[in-house]
Amino acid sequence: MSSADLDRPGAPIALIDLGDTLCECSPALGAALRRLRQLGDRPEDEAMIPLPTYLEARRRQVMSAPNFWRDLPPRRSGLEVLTLLRDLGFRVHVLTKGPRDAPHVWAEKVAWCREHVPGVPVTVTDDKARVHGDVLVDDWLPYVHDWQRQWPDGLAIVPAQAWNADAVEGPRLVRDQGGRRENVHALLRRAVAR
Repeated sequence: MSSADLDRPGAPIALIDLGDTLCECSPALGAALRRLRQLGDRPEDEAMIPLPTYLEARRRQVMSAPNFWRDLPPRRSGLEVLTLLRDLGFRVHVLTKGPRDAPHVWAEKVAWCREHVPGVPVTVTDDKARVHGDVLVDDWLPYVHDWQRQWPDGLAIVPAQAWNADAVEGPRLVRDQGGRRENVHALLRRAVAR
């Protein structure tokens, strides 16, 4: 991203999530949870949403481990959407949630962004709904819904994941399944036209 991208007042703002949007979080999390399995654990519980309490505690432990975030590989489809947003004239900002009980994760998320999407501003927050933009790209539907309640004119792109297969598409939300992106392009053209 060049300084010209940052100096476009009036250009629409696109907020793009980090975990499972710009980087591959779930494969690393799943591998770590498998390594932590104990006698009596049910592997099928790892696919439940929400996770059972015992697995939620492990998920937090894994995702707060040093270098978990810093070492995640980029997600190609997420970087493609970021490029598309920039090509359409959006000012792009990474918007990611930071855990309250692991402040070092906030720094790791910023470090990942500095390495993989240099020059893109990063906001780490307790509450994504507090951050204004014209478009939110996020895989986690509860965050999308909270954000759209706060910003009723906000449009959302939901990168396809197993946990958001029930996303209801409409004039303010599209689910991006990669490949052909006509629905994503149409939504973004509406945002630019405003």
